Amino acid sequence: MTTSPTPHLTVRCHRRLRGPYTGGGALLRSVVPELAERDPKAVAARAHAVVAIAPDLAHLAGTAPRTLTNSAERGERTRLYSVSRTRRLAHSLAELLLDWARVCHPGGAVVALRELDDADPTDHELVDVLRRRCDPAVLTVVTDVTDVTDVAVVMDDVTDVTDVTEVTDVADGTDGTDGPHPAEPGAASATAAGPDPARLFVDSDGTSRDAAARTAYDALSADERARLHEERAARLAAADGPAVRLGALPYHLERGIDPAGAGADALAEAAETAFLRGFYEAALDYCLRGRAALGTARPKHYWTFTILAGTCLSYLRQGEDSEGCFAELRAGTTDPVIHMNTCYNMAMLYTRHLPKEQHDETRAVEWINTAIALADRDPDPHKRAFFGAFMRNARALIELHRADVPRALALVDEAMQRVETGLEDHEQLLHRSVLLYNRAQILANLGQHEDSLRDYDELIGRDPDYGDYYFERAAEHRALGRPENALADYAEAIRLSLPFHQAHFNRADLLRELGDHEGALRDLDYAVLLDPTHLDSLTNRADLLLDLGLFDRAAEDIAAGLALEPADARLLAARGALLAEAGDSDAALASFTAALDADPTLTAAWANRAVLHYTAGRPADSAGDLDRAIALDPDPALHANRALALQELGDHGRALADLDIAIAALGDEDPDLFYRRGASRRALGDLDGADADWRTHLAAYGPGEVSPFAAEIDLERTA
Repeated sequence: MTTSPTPHLTVRCHRRLRGPYTGGGALLRSVVPELAERDPKAVAARAHAVVAIAPDLAHLAGTAPRTLTNSAERGERTRLYSVSRTRRLAHSLAELLLDWARVCHPGGAVVALRELDDADPTDHELVDVLRRRCDPAVLTVVTDVTDVTDVAVVMDDVTDVTDVTEVTDVADGTDGTDGPHPAEPGAASATAAGPDPARLFVDSDGTSRDAAARTAYDALSADERARLHEERAARLAAADGPAVRLGALPYHLERGIDPAGAGADALAEAAETAFLRGFYEAALDYCLRGRAALGTARPKHYWTFTILAGTCLSYLRQGEDSEGCFAELRAGTTDPVIHMNTCYNMAMLYTRHLPKEQHDETRAVEWINTAIALADRDPDPHKRAFFGAFMRNARALIELHRADVPRALALVDEAMQRVETGLEDHEQLLHRSVLLYNRAQILANLGQHEDSLRDYDELIGRDPDYGDYYFERAAEHRALGRPENALADYAEAIRLSLPFHQAHFNRADLLRELGDHEGALRDLDYAVLLDPTHLDSLTNRADLLLDLGLFDRAAEDIAAGLALEPADARLLAARGALLAEAGDSDAALASFTAALDADPTLTAAWANRAVLHYTAGRPADSAGDLDRAIALDPDPALHANRALALQELGDHGRALADLDIAIAALGDEDPDLFYRRGASRRALGDLDGADADWRTHLAAYGPGEVSPFAAEIDLERTA
């Protein structure tokens, strides 16, 4: 076994210690203080992620964006984070670690992450990001696992260093960053007579792999085990660390003297906290453990665990599994609020969370109408107003999916009216913004960009640190022909948000349109770095690289994209262009044909295949392809190309019509079009017209320049 480099920093990732981001949080608790002393701006730039992963470091992180979402009280959190948020957090943490390595360890740093086989999915995702992004010359990441079957998955190509270090006894009283401390997760304690193996196992928060400690623990009576867990929980609770409430504390309380009471309470708090922070795998785990802790009892917690579990499964794209949770709720209780929420969740399954082929908007409407009926009968007028607005907003989403955009707008307007008239001004500020946001999006869908822009302006006034509003407003500025405003909004969205590939992708498209190809390439490079599976980013970058003559890089993107989607028409067309550039006309023709088989509406493939036909001496096939291209997009350049093919075929009447269109748009920049039109005019007997066009053509060449068609013109004039 190859020797691993000595790490500058070692952290433990066992989820029983601190739950989600046990390892990521431990990294931050070591890295942030050191980096903040030397480069506080580097930390402040990642404050959003630091506070989200390790809230206890807020005092060192600077000011994180404060939004209506992250500041809303739990009862008013009507906006939930996307499942993709954890990957964005991982990218931000990776960038912070790279900054730390460059600033604090310029010769290169090594970090080791231990116990990944017992880590939460958030830490696995972090390692996956580090595996792709870390240059070993800057930061080497070493991981260990205890199950060798996991090595290929966890360790594969993390860095150039692929060694698996030995796992040592974890009951040594450390959490990877601090020394022994009775209130820290993973810390050990001992009796006056010496270490008690069973207590050591409990005080390791169940993470020790020492066989003797586990054997001693198993040999205890149930009451003795419960007492040890209870004592450990009391020490952890006294320290009041927020992270242990997602890891060690619920672990001990669910095994303590009151699992159905204190244990269920701790798991309910952990589940709700994880759910609201977007850690859905962890939230689901807490919910399932909570249900088990309650046994056969069915208190309120049980139904809360069940509906949260179903919702987590929906968000995790396991919608078919969530249906069982919602069915159990309907069968197990007559609480109208639970039934209303279950109906809402079923509607969202059929319109959003089930696999696409299982979407059924009619069934979604059936479920949401039941939810609306229950909401409108709540005896509390405030709840009636809020629930009624919430459910109508959900119905609006379904109507959008049914392509009834005016109906969706009417429903959102009705929901906004209910909130305005039924609630106090200070109530449900977040949901008011959600409704206004949805209206802005619907107005944009309807092409009412000025109205949409006004809504976004108001949203930003209410919630100026929420990056998504700037991202969406940029699209409205662009639609209204205000590219500089759009660029400013994209920049602000990027500043306020976690790493977000879509913002860079969209900005790249605008920059390319404005002629800034270098800026566009930088944005696309970063977009692909954030999400190498985003097909549009790969396609657009390949197309840009082709334009820039960077053919080797373009080929890499085309190959990567086709590996993801072998029948993608745009990439097949890009491969055709690459093959044509390399002189392999037959293969290029086959690739363009495959692109058109996949998508007959792809104008570029028709146009490029027409060029191949023309250069191969098949003008009729070329003209036929250009007929199809022009039917899709009447671009003057396509008319100019078709004119060439038609002239070869002797169809000067149609060629003349095409050249009239082309010259009207492109004549100032391409004087050769006048020569072409002159040739068709002469062929049709219009000698004066031909002579006029040729004079215009020749006049476009300055002193010392000679038209490439000068000899042909002289020959025609003297004929």
